[in-house]
Amino acid sequence: MTTRPSRATTFAAPAALAFASLLNHLLWLGWHRPKILQPDGGQTGPYEPWQIAGLVIVLAALGVAAGLSRRPVLSTVVVAGVTWLAWTADAATSDDSGLWAVGALLMLPALFLGVGLVAWATAKVRARRPGERT
Repeated sequence: MTTRPSRATTFAAPAALAFASLLNHLLWLGWHRPKILQPDGGQTGPYEPWQIAGLVIVLAALGVAAGLSRRPVLSTVVVAGVTWLAWTADAATSDDSGLWAVGALLMLPALFLGVGLVAWATAKVRARRPGERT
């Protein structure tokens, strides 16, 4: 007789992934705000390329964790959704130009597709391993 996992156990991974996604955003992007003035008068930023790379690498790891969880679809939505909400809230409160909305619209499908692809691939690899149950 197999026992069914409790709700707390079932939703523990998505809850932990939500916290990790928020922490990922805060640690990589939550602290660097100033735009950088270039010698030609143009501005770049507010993020350095290495900050974005760090965020994406950790996001990929969170996608792997989502694919390994008991609820991979929910976990994927949580990781992508919390990351998107954190970035959108941060950008909306710090951007006076209004271009944050364009960034939010561009990030939405990219985050869900990127995290979803990593989670899906992880779940497929896990399912192919002998002796593993999905």
